[in-house]
Amino acid sequence: MIPEKTNISARVEMTLKQIVDDSTFTHKDAYELGAKLIAIGDAEETMEIIDSNPVLQKLIKQNEYKIIQAKKEQLEKELKDL
Repeated sequence: MIPEKTNISARVEMTLKQIVDDSTFTHKDAYELGAKLIAIGDAEETMEIIDSNPVLQKLIKQNEYKIIQAKKEQLEKELKDL
């Protein structure tokens, strides 16, 4: 199977992009951190911790909602300006 050639940034979830944008980390930092977690075998455990923690899940959902709401408002503004 030939791997799909796409920009890695295009495959990063919207939430991760916003978290990186809102922090002092760069996208490069986020990729390196993720790669290190995968390399040492902690990525799966980290995801399980996040998935099993209702507080973290709530924070993720709240952040996703804010991002979607901001995008909706931007699209509504663009539509109004047409």
